[in-house]
Amino acid sequence: MSITTSQPLLSDHYYRWVVVAYGVTIQAVSVGTLIYCFALFSLPWLEEFSSSRRDLMLTIALMQIGVGLVSPFVGRALDAYPPQWVVTVGLLSLVIGLTLAQHVTSLFQLWLVYATFMPLAMALMGSLTSQTLVTRWFKEQRGLALGISSMGTNIGGIILPLLVAGWLLEMGWRDVMQNILVLAVIVVLPATWLLLRRKPLASATNKQSNATDTRVWTTKEILTTSLFWLPFIGIAPLSMSFGALQFNLGIITRDIGLATEVTANLIALSSVSMVLGKLFFGMLGDRIDHRYLYWLANGIGLLALALIALADNVVTLTLATIAMGLSGGSILPLMGLIYSARFGTVSFGRVMGFGTLTILAGATSPIMAGWTYDVFASYNYAYVALALLLVPAAIAMVWLRKE
Repeated sequence: MSITTSQPLLSDHYYRWVVVAYGVTIQAVSVGTLIYCFALFSLPWLEEFSSSRRDLMLTIALMQIGVGLVSPFVGRALDAYPPQWVVTVGLLSLVIGLTLAQHVTSLFQLWLVYATFMPLAMALMGSLTSQTLVTRWFKEQRGLALGISSMGTNIGGIILPLLVAGWLLEMGWRDVMQNILVLAVIVVLPATWLLLRRKPLASATNKQSNATDTRVWTTKEILTTSLFWLPFIGIAPLSMSFGALQFNLGIITRDIGLATEVTANLIALSSVSMVLGKLFFGMLGDRIDHRYLYWLANGIGLLALALIALADNVVTLTLATIAMGLSGGSILPLMGLIYSARFGTVSFGRVMGFGTLTILAGATSPIMAGWTYDVFASYNYAYVALALLLVPAAIAMVWLRKE
């Protein structure tokens, strides 16, 4: 009597793309809700809480700071625990955060929610988790897979703002948050426990036998090597530039005299542009020196800052939004490619957890831009400061070791 073992319907070669699709899904929900819908919620919040623009931008900044602070611990957890538990805790944090946000009566209370539960949700079921999963499943075509996976943030940025904009025309923002909560649970919970039970087979990872892939990096080793800090210094200004433009986009649109519906369309356009940017940088990242791709992204970022400074009509603002999206789209695939090529897969979660601290830098830019407007009645001084950070960052990348 022979005992046979059942074979999976899909081999790892094909199932790994299911994992990519799952990464797209969780990022669409988490990032789409917490990042891309913020510009739409900021308009009723600005009126209801009678706040300054700087104080309102502190809301999203606190969340980004929180994400940066918890990401190293999330990265360690991803290297040590089953990912389905990590994502489930993140979903629970999102549910609690959205529930509490529906009952706030002051901006200070909103700050507390966005500084506590929202960062956990963002870190545990966002890009860090998705990129770690993709890196484990892919050796060949890793750049393409990272680019496609990171598109989830933009798919969420296309779908959810359009949904939220429509809902806001029919109901208050608190009811809209309840709708998002229900949607998140229905989409994420079943997929997490159905798809993440399977791990890559040993035969799929045997090819990863070089010293870089199998090396375990300690925290001290990660934080004392230029392999970590040069990409960090390069990515941080890109993150800052994108944040300053993205989170103030709704208010900038209104300042020019455009309708609220235009804001939703521009947010969707930035998401489409980011999708194109992620595919472009992801696909080329498997074949071209990562430094060249970074310099291209840096140049597009400078162009976006110049265009937004000149924007006084929908055409220029549209061009600025496209440039912003293309440059912002480069961040996740480039970071994943640069770090995975130089640190390998065994410690990737931990390395990316520390790399996500670039969000701390990005968190300052919306506040800086809002404060600049409150003081000078213009965002242009903030744009000049950001441009002055991008230039030396590009120069520093010359010393990044080629892989």
